[in-house]
Amino acid sequence: MGAMSRRAPWMSVRVCGGLRVTTARTVLGPRDLGGAKSRQVLLALLVEGGTPVPKTRLIETLWGDEPPAGALSTLEAYVSVLRKRLATAEPGLRPVLTVPGGYRWDVDAVPVDLVEYGRHVAAAREAGAAGRCPLTDYRAAIDLVEAPLLPDDVDLPWLRDRAHVHAARVLQVLVEAGRAAAAAGDLERSEAWARRALELDPLLESAWVVLLETLERRGQEAEALREYDACRTLLAAELGCEPGPRLRGVFERLLVATSCAADGGLGELVEAVVRLHLALRDGHGTRPTALDGFADAGRRGRAGEALPPVVGQGTSLSEDCRRLRELVRAVAGPAERGLTRFTPMATSA
Repeated sequence: MGAMSRRAPWMSVRVCGGLRVTTARTVLGPRDLGGAKSRQVLLALLVEGGTPVPKTRLIETLWGDEPPAGALSTLEAYVSVLRKRLATAEPGLRPVLTVPGGYRWDVDAVPVDLVEYGRHVAAAREAGAAGRCPLTDYRAAIDLVEAPLLPDDVDLPWLRDRAHVHAARVLQVLVEAGRAAAAAGDLERSEAWARRALELDPLLESAWVVLLETLERRGQEAEALREYDACRTLLAAELGCEPGPRLRGVFERLLVATSCAADGGLGELVEAVVRLHLALRDGHGTRPTALDGFADAGRRGRAGEALPPVVGQGTSLSEDCRRLRELVRAVAGPAERGLTRFTPMATSA
């Protein structure tokens, strides 16, 4: 009989968001599973995902470097209490297994959210590597870890460390899943997963890349530029640095796309911003091939029309600066006279 056929679907365990044991008849919360030490033993077994945990490590988990006399017997008593409490939820089921020198949780008989999460992530990665759609498994994995790994009434250093490692892995999976969703054309889910990753860690550049590229694919260049500005401001304030090369590359493509959609003088001004941005970034006085990196975007608009020249083509940086100064004067003049509105000037070549 295979391991999966032994599974008891009427019992499952959740660790994320608080320790819960659920059966068809009842739900056991943390205080239904024995005292604090018994719950710590259970958590130590659950987070190992079915791997045997030596009794010596469990003793160290419970008491650190100074275990009491008779610590081994006391540990075994805690395990006995835990088994009895679990049996009240589902008689006859013994998921806490004794192994040589320790214990382990029978994850094949009673599923644990952390273990199921790991299985779905592995299945999603395998599907992606094989060219199959991984979104079903990514979605199932992410749904299992909506809440953080830190039970309500437990504040233990070893568990905090595991929670930090788990949170970092969840962020990585959210970014992976966002990229996979974008590649599959599910841009709504790609954006949602990227934004969720940024809620957890606003400084995660890889999540910003997924968000901006998704907005770019949706044709929301203006929204993407606003998000880039928010990202740039946040990184400067929190880390004292500028966005990395991948983010800047998306930004530059967005500027080009925006200039292509703009009319008349405004388009020329946006092109000037692109040129000045690249020149300042690279420290060049002139850069006749500055937009060679935009080859992916091509030299055509959405409808296939040829785009206006952006770099070189007889345009100098001094001319770009002149255009921007004229725009500043056009805005500042009415403001200095106390006017509340102005008419944009036509920018001459």
